[in-house]
Amino acid sequence: MTHRQCVPTASAPVITLGVALLFGMPAAFAATDAAADQPVAEPVQAIWKQQEISFYYQSFTTFYSCTGLEGKLERIMLALGVHAKVRVRSADCPSSVARMPRVVMKVAGPIEATPDALAERDKDKSVRELTERVQQGKHRKVERYESQDQFPAQWRRVSLTRGRLDLQPGDCELIEELQKKVLPKLAVRIVNDDVQCAPNQLTLGQPRLEVEALVEMPKADDAPAGQPDA
Repeated sequence: MTHRQCVPTASAPVITLGVALLFGMPAAFAATDAAADQPVAEPVQAIWKQQEISFYYQSFTTFYSCTGLEGKLERIMLALGVHAKVRVRSADCPSSVARMPRVVMKVAGPIEATPDALAERDKDKSVRELTERVQQGKHRKVERYESQDQFPAQWRRVSLTRGRLDLQPGDCELIEELQKKVLPKLAVRIVNDDVQCAPNQLTLGQPRLEVEALVEMPKADDAPAGQPDA
């Protein structure tokens, strides 16, 4: 087999193994979003938890441009109700694909407002309030996910398949890495795990992962929380 490498647009991955398979998948492998965005419990009170998550991403079948990987990760996080600013750092950026980039994610995600969570939040409450006042003094809009106030949230079923996230068979290793290194740090529960990545070869079927994620309940004038804008 001849291995080919193609440089994609910013939003597309590069596949180096089994390129023809990725674009010629039979319809039998197409998953649906039928279970996506389904509420699974009554609303709860939540607060935003801000944190930085970093990891090295290594793949043997699929390589992304730096901006392509950033965009894909931000879309996945938004589907989980998490606001994320992702930066991919690699010597290959920005002119080539990233072979083993370091991914740094600054995220704000809902967590249930338990007594322990509130106590942890209040440890540096005065510093956060001062930061908010400084930002307001500079006429910078304070995003709602930067607020310390409680808000209603709901556990919802989210399907990380093709659908609006445009996941492909070549994204299997990326989803597998997120399962190991990112999802355990968020308010996310695995419901159905059918992520089966074949070592050193392109997976024939797209990754299928269903989770329950704690998502902010939208206000009347908002788009549904956790869904990318149309």
